[in-house]
Amino acid sequence: MESFDNIFFIGGIHGVGKGTICKEIASKSKLIHITASEVLKWSEISSSNNKLVENISSTQGKLIFGLSNLIDRDKKYLLDGHFCLLNSLNVPCKIDEETFDILNPRMIIIVVDDVEKIAKRLEKRDNKKYDVKVLNELQNMEIEYAKYLSRKYSVAYIEIMDNNYEQLLNITR
Repeated sequence: MESFDNIFFIGGIHGVGKGTICKEIASKSKLIHITASEVLKWSEISSSNNKLVENISSTQGKLIFGLSNLIDRDKKYLLDGHFCLLNSLNVPCKIDEETFDILNPRMIIIVVDDVEKIAKRLEKRDNKKYDVKVLNELQNMEIEYAKYLSRKYSVAYIEIMDNNYEQLLNITR
């Protein structure tokens, strides 16, 4: 499959605030915000409070297929997704590297926050308790994997903390 070359990939664990930041960036730049969840039609394959993924590889195949029908080569996109997910056993797992080979991101961005805050946000949103230790392991795995991918593709790595996305906005304007 042919790779994309117009995707800025922004990741982070569930509840970290990616969606909010992406909407703000899209409103102030020429990037078009799309979410992996919308492309996957997550609401059709899982309940909204289920963060566990039965078959990560299959899900990523659906994502690539959905994007290939959505992406216009003449536009630039901010794809909001994940570098890692919780598998069906609630164990953090990296997204297949092949997915990122096809996405061919122009930039790797990760949103991070205090996992205690994230756990409270998720609990309020999903009406369910989350294991802070698992969330911390997931976030740390996401950060390390995002750094690795930025080196692999020789693209910029930006870490967004405390909603400070000015550096990203300056690059994408």
